[in-house]
Amino acid sequence: MHPDHSIRAVETPPSHPPVASVVPTEGGNYRPIRCRGDAVFPSAMAVDVARLLDVDPAVEHWRCRVPVAGTAHVADFGASGSRGEELLFVVPEGRPFPAIHRESLPPGARFVLPADIDPVRLENARAILPFARWRVSLDDRIRLLAALDEEGSVTLAECLGILRNTSRPIAAVASLALARFVDLDLDEPIGSRTRVIRREA
Repeated sequence: MHPDHSIRAVETPPSHPPVASVVPTEGGNYRPIRCRGDAVFPSAMAVDVARLLDVDPAVEHWRCRVPVAGTAHVADFGASGSRGEELLFVVPEGRPFPAIHRESLPPGARFVLPADIDPVRLENARAILPFARWRVSLDDRIRLLAALDEEGSVTLAECLGILRNTSRPIAAVASLALARFVDLDLDEPIGSRTRVIRREA
């Protein structure tokens, strides 16, 4: 899905870091929003893990191919945020398990197996990430935040009437969620009844 740049929106939420350069492996058209440095995706599963990192509210930013201090190992991802520093080793189905002794890894290091990927959350991430850089007018952002201050939460269906300066209100909400102005429940399939709440400071 491609944004309609003919809308009257003029402001992009400011919290996204610069677009990472993507090494042409398995990434396809996916453009990370919280990656620092080159985005290197050696497998389709690594792309899925990156998408989940991008929508994880506990992750501030992440990197690819992170050396593990004191060892010869390189983690597929290093994530920083409210959970501290995490090192992720992605093990796609059918690939041999890395020859790494768990005892040699620092706290926060873990292996990510196919069973660890939540399919609902991943599908929601795939649905909203294309709108990460959708332009949202200041008027629309204020209208939505004012409605949330008054009501506590609104549904995505109600956002259709709240946001007036865009031809794609749901895309605008997705952009604001990824910019962390609002929160969406990504653990259930996104639909008309999905609640939108104001993100806690």
